[in-house]
Amino acid sequence: MRNNDPLTEQLRRWGHAQVNRFALSRADRSVHVLDKVRDHAPLTRERAMQDLVGRDGESRRRFMAARSGVQGMQMLPTWAVDPVRAANDADKPHDNAEIAVDMGTPDELRWVDRALASMARQYPMRALILRTEFTVSASQAVKARMVAEQYGGTLTLRQYRYELQKAMHWFQGRLAA
Repeated sequence: MRNNDPLTEQLRRWGHAQVNRFALSRADRSVHVLDKVRDHAPLTRERAMQDLVGRDGESRRRFMAARSGVQGMQMLPTWAVDPVRAANDADKPHDNAEIAVDMGTPDELRWVDRALASMARQYPMRALILRTEFTVSASQAVKARMVAEQYGGTLTLRQYRYELQKAMHWFQGRLAA
């Protein structure tokens, strides 16, 4: 499709906008990820033991024994309590730098989204072919295989080009209306 008519140009711009629709958030990248490791790794063996004191479930077993109603029971045996997994996750919330933000479709190209949705109701394969043609950077043979896999069935390159031409005619009629 080396055509440079206004419709093709708008569809190319729409395809470019769809491919580059998601952008990364602008998080603070001045602190390297490895600089934060110090918060999670203790410096000494003694400090690691201090972090782990009281995490063996002993205080919980004493609490449950006191509430059990059995006279003279100081601590429940380990087999009598359910294990509770604990993690030291007390930390401030982080701004994940890899969160994708939907930039949306430009306002002047939203008509393409609406037209594709309308076409998909009547001609789902043509809509899929048109979407693939303008959002995937590959040969038409590869695109035809992709559409055949997504749609389920067989699609030759000749059929792909025929359906693409029909979809372009449909869009030209939609643009003229």
